[in-house]
Amino acid sequence: MYNSFYLNPYLYNPAEAATDYAYVFANYRKQWLNLEGAPTVATLNYNTLIDNSRAGIGLKLSSYSRGLLNTSEAVVTYAHGVVLNPENILYFGISGGGSSSMIDINKASDPNDPALANYPSGFRPSANFGIRLASQSGITLGAALPQLFGSVYSLEQPSKTGLVPFDNMIFTFSFKRKLESRIVTRSSRGVSTRKKSAGGNAPLELYALYRYAAAGNNQFEAVAKFNLSSNFWLGAGYRQQYGLIGSVGVQVDRFIFAYSYEPGTQPVNGFSAGSHEVQLGLRIGGEKKFKIKAPVFRSTLGTEVVRHNPRYHEKTVDDEEALRDEDKKRYYVYVKTFTEFDKAEDFKKKLIAQKYNGQIYFYPKNKQYYVYTFETTKISEANEEMKNLKSYTKLKEAKVLTVIDK
Repeated sequence: MYNSFYLNPYLYNPAEAATDYAYVFANYRKQWLNLEGAPTVATLNYNTLIDNSRAGIGLKLSSYSRGLLNTSEAVVTYAHGVVLNPENILYFGISGGGSSSMIDINKASDPNDPALANYPSGFRPSANFGIRLASQSGITLGAALPQLFGSVYSLEQPSKTGLVPFDNMIFTFSFKRKLESRIVTRSSRGVSTRKKSAGGNAPLELYALYRYAAAGNNQFEAVAKFNLSSNFWLGAGYRQQYGLIGSVGVQVDRFIFAYSYEPGTQPVNGFSAGSHEVQLGLRIGGEKKFKIKAPVFRSTLGTEVVRHNPRYHEKTVDDEEALRDEDKKRYYVYVKTFTEFDKAEDFKKKLIAQKYNGQIYFYPKNKQYYVYTFETTKISEANEEMKNLKSYTKLKEAKVLTVIDK
């Protein structure tokens, strides 16, 4: 577990490898200070978006010591993003590598204990998988399977490793809203100047995490991060079964420092000096923005529009039916219908002013004037154009009209 996971969520979810900047983080956690054999965790990781593409990569090295047992792990990560719409991106991430565990005989009270000699050591495969849904609203939802491989009980092979993807799961929620830079007017000694304000994050960020374990001991935790300035923050949280968490952090240029403390953590309250965690971060290079492939609009001015005298027939477009009668049908992406020609003409002019191919068709059967922007003989092109208009423009009412030629 990590108290500063909100700064470095890649520790929990490989889908977080695709970030706006390249980062290097070093994390050290000493749990239950002054208690002999208490867990100690150290991690070093790197992750970045690849040249503004939809892919991210990462590398994580970790060491976990508890009592006589030391476990080291190394994994590499690949993450990929899928644009659902201009507001939401879905990321997938998977990590693979290996781990090894060793017994420190020098710490044992009885080095000749047969149980120590028979403890299974050596290389074991390590892998994890995660997804993340990021919204422009600032809300991010995540789910991760942190341990795809684990120990499987077997009489023949007590140390057998098998696939156990759902034995442990992590679910996350965060609200982190970015503030856009803007031009502001500032006065000093009677002189007003206009300057561009710095961007950054909103004063309050919220995070929640839930761990599920098939063996029991499920756990919930929540953290609130208060950005007192663009360089300084305080954090307060609560972890189920452990208690309160406090944290503080600063960022100076590209360098990040964070410290967190758990006073009197359970179940060793009164026996330890609490748990301490330090995290150092380095931001490398410039910002890398996730590029969303620009849609190809066929409704804009410059696209040739074929005119003809059609007979109109409006209905729900069925792809299979369209293929059977492709030689008889044309498809129009229209935006609005009117009963009066003057109103249709005014709306067409507005579309043209917005650089769209505005055209009008009259449907004698219902005496409606259809204002359309694109015509094609291919249903796939019509549906794609309708989807693009709805997703990337203000023409949210775009529909497809089927026209049967005489």
